[in-house]
Amino acid sequence: MSSFIPRPNLDLIDLLLGEHASILTLFRYYENTLATLDLAGLRAAGAVLEAVLMAHAIDEDGLLFEALPAGERGVHETLSAMCGEHNELRHLLEDLPGIEDVTRARGQLRRVVELAREHFAVEERILFGLARRVLPQETLSTLGGEYARRRGLSALA
Repeated sequence: MSSFIPRPNLDLIDLLLGEHASILTLFRYYENTLATLDLAGLRAAGAVLEAVLMAHAIDEDGLLFEALPAGERGVHETLSAMCGEHNELRHLLEDLPGIEDVTRARGQLRRVVELAREHFAVEERILFGLARRVLPQETLSTLGGEYARRRGLSALA
């Protein structure tokens, strides 16, 4: 059995990537079980995804997006697209409890998973590299400490 050895200087990008990995595992689980869920199960799955994705989006918006200089080349356009996708995900998840048809609800959850997976890919391919280019490592480490504090990761905070 391996023991966890905290790395005190994990930066925000490292931590967001770790959270992506966990959320992607959850997506795979739902992709394998959506076909078997009834309406109540789909709504419960939606509630879990809403809690996880919105917590992720709130911290990403409040920590990373706020730290990026809007005047830097490519930042404004990238953040505008990312925020738009966060809003679209929020609306899709908020609308789910009002859907009465199981087929429509299942399709809505599939759309959430597809959109979030695409969103993560863009963040990993474009946004995180941009952040590493324009933000000093010290800033990313400080933001990582704040993220860890918000998440209750006392070994990292």
